[in-house]
Amino acid sequence: MKRRNFLAGLSALLVSSCAYEEARQARYEPNKCPVCLTEPGVCSYCHGKTKCTFCGGSGRRKTTTASMPGEHIKSVTYEEECPYCHGNGVCRYCEGSGKCWVCNGTGHVENWDFLNGPKKDG
Repeated sequence: MKRRNFLAGLSALLVSSCAYEEARQARYEPNKCPVCLTEPGVCSYCHGKTKCTFCGGSGRRKTTTASMPGEHIKSVTYEEECPYCHGNGVCRYCEGSGKCWVCNGTGHVENWDFLNGPKKDG
């Protein structure tokens, strides 16, 4: 008797799960930009603020060297021009536009050629 109840319950579960599957929304959208998923169209590095994330937009950053106590070398802190934005304070990924560099701010990628790198002539 338990076996019959189990099989009846299992078949009812399968029928209901098939109906539920049709009502679900698709999990994967092939043209959705993989870089700006959390904020579609917005630069994922500066979050649309257009400032360099390494120096905070100032163009300069403080750098600290490592200390080595066994060699009697202390750490040194110095200020330098930001090597990521070259001193201009602009986000290097979106180049100051605040838009995602992959989809150009649309949230959808139509052309996946950016994965191949720059084209070479010749």
